[in-house]
Amino acid sequence: MHEHTHPPRSTKYIGIALGITIAFFIVELIGGILTNSLALLTDAWHMLNHIFALVFALIAAWLALRPITMKRTYGYYRAEILAAFLNGIFLWAVAVFIFYQAIQRIQQPAPVESLNMLIIAVLGLLANGLAAVSLSRSKDESLNVRGAFLHVVADTLGSVGAISAGLIMFFTEWYLADPLISIMIGVLIFYSSGKLVRDSLNVLLESVPSHIDVSVLEHRIVGLKGVKRVHDLHVWCITPTKMCCMSGHVVVEKGTNRKKLITTLIDVMKEEFGIDHTTIQLEDEGYPKAVGEH
Repeated sequence: MHEHTHPPRSTKYIGIALGITIAFFIVELIGGILTNSLALLTDAWHMLNHIFALVFALIAAWLALRPITMKRTYGYYRAEILAAFLNGIFLWAVAVFIFYQAIQRIQQPAPVESLNMLIIAVLGLLANGLAAVSLSRSKDESLNVRGAFLHVVADTLGSVGAISAGLIMFFTEWYLADPLISIMIGVLIFYSSGKLVRDSLNVLLESVPSHIDVSVLEHRIVGLKGVKRVHDLHVWCITPTKMCCMSGHVVVEKGTNRKKLITTLIDVMKEEFGIDHTTIQLEDEGYPKAVGEH
């Protein structure tokens, strides 16, 4: 079996982000309690959620480094997709929690020590910014790292919201700014995590990758010399950036050089569609079909 390894730098950057997030969660939680700020407390609790998400992302990235075996012929890449999907769900849970807490605070407004809140929120913005910069270097490597990056971005938005609320309350003493800005943060978090959930779910359902049009791919195959038609065509991927796969049955004309045709098909799939794992069955007219073929 061939061994495929995921670039190890992603685990390094997730680890850095995790360390920063844990350190500032403690600071923000204590600060939120002392200043009675919902924005800080909300940000602290959803930062705890992000700590769990980053731990899960780190474990998934580590699993992806394990080699392909006879029992895991695709390796452990899908562990990262599961992590990305669960991270997206965690983000939705964070948004719901923020909405609930904000509604409670709107119904029962409470004074906030805005100056201390501002100081802690600024420190939080710096910490989250460092974590985001770290993860941004490898966020395009996998959905897992992108999920971790979105969690840190959500924390950064929380810090920006807390700063905004702190400034408003410091100058106007309008304490409803705290829960209202928290709701705005929740909306942004919910929206930003939607694509992550959708993309990871598409992979788990083995949908066609977004960059491939199956009808175009089919026409390209049928247009090759010696090909009469294609059936039972499937395209999927193990992750959006790893091991894009295609399988299909190609009905060929008599006298076709099959070795040359297979070579051409492999090259076309790789160069034009980014498919690096192909399973192609060449058939003559009238070959029997399995029940599940289409």
